[in-house]
Amino acid sequence: MKNGQRFSILTSLIAALFILSMFSVAAVAQNPNGKEKSANQKPQMNVNPASFGNTAQLFDNAKTQFENALKQFNAKKDAASKQDLILKTQDYLEKAIDRIVLQLDVVKSRIENPGSQGVIPFNVSNNIDAHVAELEQLRTKVQQDNTTSELSADNIGLKKIYANISLENRYDYEILLDNRINTFISKSDNVTARLDAAIQNLNNKSKDTSALVAIRANFTNLMQEAKADQQNTDTLLSTHAGFAASGMVINNTDAKAFLKQVDDSQRGTIKILKDAARQLQEFVGDYRRLSGGNAVTGQPNNQVNERNRRTLVMGTGTLIANGSGRAVIEGNVTITLSGINDVLLASHNSAVTTDGGTNQTLGNGQVQYQGFNSATISGDNIRIAISGNNINLTATGTSAAVLNGNGTYSVENNFSVNGQWKKGG
Repeated sequence: MKNGQRFSILTSLIAALFILSMFSVAAVAQNPNGKEKSANQKPQMNVNPASFGNTAQLFDNAKTQFENALKQFNAKKDAASKQDLILKTQDYLEKAIDRIVLQLDVVKSRIENPGSQGVIPFNVSNNIDAHVAELEQLRTKVQQDNTTSELSADNIGLKKIYANISLENRYDYEILLDNRINTFISKSDNVTARLDAAIQNLNNKSKDTSALVAIRANFTNLMQEAKADQQNTDTLLSTHAGFAASGMVINNTDAKAFLKQVDDSQRGTIKILKDAARQLQEFVGDYRRLSGGNAVTGQPNNQVNERNRRTLVMGTGTLIANGSGRAVIEGNVTITLSGINDVLLASHNSAVTTDGGTNQTLGNGQVQYQGFNSATISGDNIRIAISGNNINLTATGTSAAVLNGNGTYSVENNFSVNGQWKKGG
């Protein structure tokens, strides 16, 4: 399983925990995620998102030209086609180096954000700097080499460097993901206490809470199982087979086997956490039915303030929402939006394009956009918040969205929805 897939699953768990804050104040008075969101804001990424596309396009062009030159050489076998192949090979290898260096810049930017500080027990930035220096040395060699055999050896060397970089990046993200899983597991006791408070609130109203008690027991059992699985992952990570204490690869074969073990262990834990999230969603649905009110204020459904409706949407596919108020979306997603007097806050790793207006990097690392009529936002593990009137947004991908205010929505493919916004056509 790819790291992006794991984080998208954890997004559903974040949203399920957030659901608890939608209970009546008598049952749950605190947003379980509020503090964490503040603590985990990230600084502005140092890499211009536009450079990703440019570098990738240059690499693709160089690859195509190399492949064409190789075909010509195989067909003609003359001096001219051989020289052209050498030039195209040099360019292809240099563009590949450019692309890898840019990827390392992105990794370094993410690793150096405050939310990751102190989590990884070695200096990832130093490792990345060492690899960049290694790649630049190889670039110099590629520029100087002028035979097919020399360039073939350079290609083998580049593949070896990239293989080690890929393994080390996986290792770094396994550690970050392990920390994130531990953080969520540590919240389980607090969540259980909130479930108990909600059950007691209904008991005080002489409601039959047997179904909620059963769901609460299932949730507790799942979290105990997750804790046991996570202990296995923590033990595995402490061995770091195939890696030096510095986090760099010392044995490629051992490193691959080690990462597969960690990956399999984390996959099992995340599956359990996803099941626990479903239990929380089921709890919310039953609680709302028994309380005869909405999950925000506890008022009867026909007394919901039109300006303060709230709806939670989670899943994979396309969400279309139209209304006035505020929308918060997290996940691996592409969003297009338009509105009146919109204010957009986007996490540092979001690729944002607007048709005008201004932008400002805030102290917490987010970027604020104003004065635009339309915008497109995309990325993995991004978070955006949009406020305004007559907002029209379309979000495609795997995400969790909280819609506040008044409006309508529609979904395509696999989504779960809880809240008071009306379903549109």
